[in-house]
Amino acid sequence: QNSFKDLEKKYKGLSFTTIMNQGDYINIIIKSVLSSILLGAVLAIIVLALFLKDIRPTIVVAFSIPFSVLFAIIIMYFTGININVMSLAGLCLGIGMLVDNSIVVMENIYRFRNEGMSASKAAVRGTAQVAGPILASTITTICVFLPMVYTSGMVSQLLMPFAFTISYALIASLLVALTVVPTMGSVLLRKTKDVKQPWFDKIKDVYGKVLELALRFKIVPLAISIVLLVLCVMQSMRTGIVMMDDMDSNQIAVSMTLDDNVKKENAYKTADEVMGILTGVDGIKKVSALDGNASVTSSMLGTGTTDNYTSFSFNIITEDNIKTTKEFRKIRKEIESKTKRVKCKEITVSSSAMGDMSSLSGGGLSVNVYGEDQQKLIKISEDVISEVKTASNGIESADKMLHLKIDRNKAAEHGLTIAQIYQEILKHTTTEKNAITLNMDEKDVEVNLINETDKLTYENILDMKIETTEKNSDGEDEKHTYKLSDFASEDDGYSMDNITRENQKPYLTVTAEIDENANATLLSRKLQDKIDKYKAPGGYEVELSGDATQTTDMLKQMGKALALGFMLIYLVMVAQFQSLLSPFIVIFTVPLAFTGGMIGLGFFGMSISAMALMGFMILMGTVVNNGIVFVDYVNQLRIGGMSKREALIETGKTRMRPILMTALTTILSMSVMVFSQDAGNAMQKGMAVVVAFGLLYATLMTLFIVPVMYDILYRKQPKVIDVEDSDL
Repeated sequence: QNSFKDLEKKYKGLSFTTIMNQGDYINIIIKSVLSSILLGAVLAIIVLALFLKDIRPTIVVAFSIPFSVLFAIIIMYFTGININVMSLAGLCLGIGMLVDNSIVVMENIYRFRNEGMSASKAAVRGTAQVAGPILASTITTICVFLPMVYTSGMVSQLLMPFAFTISYALIASLLVALTVVPTMGSVLLRKTKDVKQPWFDKIKDVYGKVLELALRFKIVPLAISIVLLVLCVMQSMRTGIVMMDDMDSNQIAVSMTLDDNVKKENAYKTADEVMGILTGVDGIKKVSALDGNASVTSSMLGTGTTDNYTSFSFNIITEDNIKTTKEFRKIRKEIESKTKRVKCKEITVSSSAMGDMSSLSGGGLSVNVYGEDQQKLIKISEDVISEVKTASNGIESADKMLHLKIDRNKAAEHGLTIAQIYQEILKHTTTEKNAITLNMDEKDVEVNLINETDKLTYENILDMKIETTEKNSDGEDEKHTYKLSDFASEDDGYSMDNITRENQKPYLTVTAEIDENANATLLSRKLQDKIDKYKAPGGYEVELSGDATQTTDMLKQMGKALALGFMLIYLVMVAQFQSLLSPFIVIFTVPLAFTGGMIGLGFFGMSISAMALMGFMILMGTVVNNGIVFVDYVNQLRIGGMSKREALIETGKTRMRPILMTALTTILSMSVMVFSQDAGNAMQKGMAVVVAFGLLYATLMTLFIVPVMYDILYRKQPKVIDVEDSDL
């Protein structure tokens, strides 16, 4: 960098510009995520202040945020997890969830304190009453991420840092909730003020009446939730699936390909035309242009001396004030629109700083055809192309190959062998001969003679003349001239430049680009149906490959992880409740809560991605948390002598505030990413949408469906689990 500055000072008018720097894109993402973390923390604290209307308990709960984040970062350091996009995304999601345990503990302590209990006793009793439920709820959330250790490949690389980071943060939040919160609460809550919340009391009364109606007409809330679930499942079957959502960068790349026979002057004239278009687009700061000779690949391979002017690449840097995804896409759309009039083979526009990540956000379709015989491979690939219509097998007209079948008997009748015929063909195809070597300026220069007459083509090769010498009846030599067609017949075909193998088996790949608004996974399903119906010859196989198989593999791995996490959550709750029925009531809401996530994706028109599936995984672990606390409190009230219906309504009213607080802190911290237009948040947006909308819907599940399911299934009196604290 200093050398460049010295050169700029030395030569007037000289300036250097970094055209492509992936570090800039990484900085954009990190800044976006960090700002989301800070704003999410602020929103979480505001929620606490609004509900508690007292600065002291708000301070106690807010303290858990920096402590938990610091704890997570320290553990990340010792376990070798870097601060990257995915680990920061884990912390960003964790911000809203970190306060959940502390809210439950503090709200319970605060409730006991307002009932007249001393600060120290309220701290002990309030913490002890909810210690079991919050321990179980934290373990259930962490259990969701445990199956991630069994993932592999791209799924593991993307999501493992995220899963571990959020797990560390949740463990820290549990420790804070059980130790720091009651300790600080016993000191700061020695003086309390009688906080009145008339607006919230009215909401609780309305909720109590609605819950009473829901318990009386149980079929109505259950039918609504099940119908919505069925509709969302049907919608998910029509929703596209990608590895990663589209991401944008402040660095844009444009590549142009020209016809192979284009003249050099015309090629550079076309490149100048594209350069003029690019510099005239609003929002573009600087543009660099490279021809095929200047590419990094050519230089590395030592082929930079070849005269390649059929391809050009343009790297674009946008203005500093261009930061949102909408602005980047507007520039790309304008470039695509204005370059349509350029006469060339193809022009493509993409974000240049995303590297390999761009291939995860969509891509095209690929089909592999496996088999031994080249011609059969090509024939099958053409059948596949006819099904896809806009596909290519990479074999162009230049790769056409002519097979000649020589009739040995006819050749022998005229005294010719196959080798002699081959030599004759070779003489006609070799039109260039070295004539002389000249010495010019102390350098040897070879002079070649090229015969441009009577060139062989696919059309005239069989008319090629072959001269032979044969003995006549008198035993004298006579010269005869024949055509190649007298001895040979042609068989058209194509040749492959190189043979690609997988497990020692040759294969040919058919590729197809898809429209920008289309989804590769949905199209691959239709293509798979056609492949299944296609009957390939024996020994030949046709299989989908490329991005579609990568996405399918991701879907399978995440599906298995979700199923294993679901089972682990249920087992943890069985241990917590020492019952099979209570956990079933809570876990029944998990599939219903997925409705919210699908509604969110549909609302924003987003595909199901790896991050969205991680959002569903988080949702599965989070949705049961409030349900655990709810069912546990109902059981405690019933053990205390309250009837089932009264216990359900009382629990709903009592637990409504902490349920809403824990849900809103997470939802609002996620809403920063959901509604952000910053390009740096694009990767995590799918996860944020699923968690925010899913948790919003899940809150309704907890407040209405859990009581309804409890009333339907729980007919016996609950057992006393903890007899050590009879006052509870």
